[in-house]
Amino acid sequence: MSIPLFEYFDYRHFLRDRYQALKANRRFSYRLFARRAGFRSSNIFKLVMEGRRNLTEKSSRMFAKGLRLNRSEGEYFRELVLFNQADTHEEKNERYRQLLRMQCLQGLEPLERDRHEYYSAWYHPVVRELVVARDFDGTAKWIAARLDPAVGVAQVNQSIRLLQRLGFIEKTAEGRWRQASPLVSSGAESDSAVLLHYHRSVLEILLRQAGSRHPSERDISALTLGIHRSRVSELKRRVQEFRREILQLVSEDHEPEEVVILGIQLLPVTQGKAAS
Repeated sequence: MSIPLFEYFDYRHFLRDRYQALKANRRFSYRLFARRAGFRSSNIFKLVMEGRRNLTEKSSRMFAKGLRLNRSEGEYFRELVLFNQADTHEEKNERYRQLLRMQCLQGLEPLERDRHEYYSAWYHPVVRELVVARDFDGTAKWIAARLDPAVGVAQVNQSIRLLQRLGFIEKTAEGRWRQASPLVSSGAESDSAVLLHYHRSVLEILLRQAGSRHPSERDISALTLGIHRSRVSELKRRVQEFRREILQLVSEDHEPEEVVILGIQLLPVTQGKAAS
């Protein structure tokens, strides 16, 4: 069973899928992998795969050896580890761009790369809304002037080209842009590292911009709730239903005057049951 490493953006997901493939070989075991890679701990593969231990540059190379990756695969795997374990937003952005370049060299389908790139920056979805604004003059300069935080004209031009390649926008007979589909969604939820990176960048923008906007232009609230564990799935369902209602409400606003980001977060801040 072949596992396409260059399609992954999360090295632990790759390890889990690779493990399932390796299990088909009855000779494979955690102990065999550890010996082949040069680890003393026989369960290192399991610990890393389950997120209970991170990899260093040295141990990443050892993992590549244990997995019998070729040179280009080994380099991609090590870059993948650095991307997933990056501490800062800036480092994560740079590692992500490096992964895209490495994928390109390996012949990953261009549309697939573009889909990942769409969620690599917060402003791509915003540009998609602004190109159909009633007073849009057709220039990237106009969009750049509307964006807050600021984004360069060159970046806006790249964003427009990306949106066109993806088929999210298209030119009308009159030469204006229109959205090929009124809505774009990644789905109810995803554990994709790329989407998590996107949501993190959106949250950072919300934090930075909150203090600069008048209360009449924003709504910020948080609820801290003590609930039964079984209630989580119901809360998720209701949040998802609310999102669908919002999307339906704005689906007919074809010429937006403003672009807003609506962030809804539901995260546990406690762990499992305390030891008795």
